[in-house]
Amino acid sequence: MESIREKLESLLRSLASDALEEDENTKRARHSSGQVMRLLLNAKRTEQGYRGAEVLVGLSRTEEAYVAAVLALKGEEMEREGDKKNDKMARASKAILFFELMRAHRTDEAARDAVHQAMKELGLYKEERFKGTDYIDGYNLTPLYELLRYFRPDFDDVSEKERIELLERTIGYANNYLKALRRLTAFLQYGKPGAYEGLPTKPVTQAAKQVRAAEFRELVGTERGAPLPYAKIGKLLGEKPTPGQMQPHLKRGYEARIKGMVEDGKGILKQALGEEGYRAYMEEKRAELEHWQTLSKDEQDAIQMEENFGLAPGDAYEIVDEQDYRDYMKARRGGSPETS
Repeated sequence: MESIREKLESLLRSLASDALEEDENTKRARHSSGQVMRLLLNAKRTEQGYRGAEVLVGLSRTEEAYVAAVLALKGEEMEREGDKKNDKMARASKAILFFELMRAHRTDEAARDAVHQAMKELGLYKEERFKGTDYIDGYNLTPLYELLRYFRPDFDDVSEKERIELLERTIGYANNYLKALRRLTAFLQYGKPGAYEGLPTKPVTQAAKQVRAAEFRELVGTERGAPLPYAKIGKLLGEKPTPGQMQPHLKRGYEARIKGMVEDGKGILKQALGEEGYRAYMEEKRAELEHWQTLSKDEQDAIQMEENFGLAPGDAYEIVDEQDYRDYMKARRGGSPETS
């Protein structure tokens, strides 16, 4: 049976074939203003007796559905310059930089210099040390790039500055769409007619940590095989003691808080899976964990890269330095990046 994700991907392919292809009776043209027109040939019959062409300005419903589906399935919100007041490059700017560098190829110095210059002129570039994930973020712009290429056939031929500016502005519109889509789907799920905007003012924020806490307690043990202590679980989750729980003799208050998170997480999992399903899920995860521990570090890193970024190491190392990626993975495991 197809999963929801597979069904949506199938829908996307169907929309693409309908929306992005012309046939003998449907043609596209561009007005001098830049707006796209669709010519429906052999449309309504005129008073003179022939079936003339009908001109429709703007996207068809199918094209709009395709854009919506691409963004919903593959789009990602990215912080832009000005969203936060700090001295670091925004995530969107970094993604554009590395996306353009990938297009220019690492060995083409002139093209790389042109990209950097355009970014500086647009106020999108700041000198800083980049991380391996910044390179990977460039891939997240591929859906937007493909949409721009479809609607603007000359997109690859415009100057670096114009292309980068269009990408950056497109990210802004995509962000707005994704925010609106999340609010709509949230209201459809649990919105209330009388509340402010119909949505809860206090969204659920701890559920993911609660579920992870339950998994840690069930699956991860000490060297002696005992369940992982609540204090250790809290540390792994990044849950810090409150000021009143910092002193050793008040440690039990902190542990009780983490224990509560574990129990809440178990409740969420059991509600979703049922008692028998919960036990089967934990057995499956134990087996997965045991297998993981038999793999070498390189094998684990390869799987992490494929699952997190959709890239095999050989492909990824063409864009990101191998050591940068290893530093990133080490930081995720709580270590410090290696120094040369």
